[in-house]
Parts: sequence; C-alpha cells; structure tokens
Amino acid sequence: MDFKQGGKALQRIRKERGLTQETLGEMAGASAVTVSRIERGVFTPSLPTLISLCNALSVGTDTVLAAYVHAASPTRWTPLVQRLEGLDSEKKVKAEAMIESILDNI
Repeated sequence: MDFKQGGKALQRIRKERGLTQETLGEMAGASAVTVSRIERGVFTPSLPTLISLCNALSVGTDTVLAAYVHAASPTRWTPLVQRLEGLDSEKKVKAEAMIESILDNI
C-alpha cells in the first residue's frame, strides 16, 4: 500500500498542531525518523503505530485513511468536515456559499 496520502495528512495535522516530528514521535512512542518516513510515504505504519500517532494528534484514524476508502461513506467526509468546523464564522458562511454554488452547478 502506498501511504503517501496518509503521510501527507499526518504531516498536515502535525503542523496544524505546531508539533515537531520529534515531539509527535515522543507522544506516540516512535522515533522522529519513523515519523519522517511515514509522513514522506516511505514507510507504511503498522496499525498500532498509526493508532498511536492519531491518538497523539487527537484525530480519528479515518482522518488519515479517508483517502484510501473507496466506498461512499461518511468516513470520506470527516477530514473536510473537521476543516470546515475549524473556520471562524465569517469563513464558514463563505465556505457554505461556495459549496452551495458548486453543488448547484454540477
């Protein structure tokens, strides 16, 4: 399995939290080198490592694995919903208007 998308998701979340690879590794019981390799998609983490990383980042595994789920399920929308929930009120209104416009024109 190619873990590049999952690695990018972990990296994005780690940076949003203001954590270094070393700090995340310490929190998850992994080395900074392991975190780096996972984020670059060079190494696919074991399930326990993935769970530890997600727990350290306070996100569900579906946030990282959503790109790999091909079924039409709510799991695929979780990362988008989380990003939208993090917006301030003004940006939420703008995002909602943009999404409605896109849906009206599909």
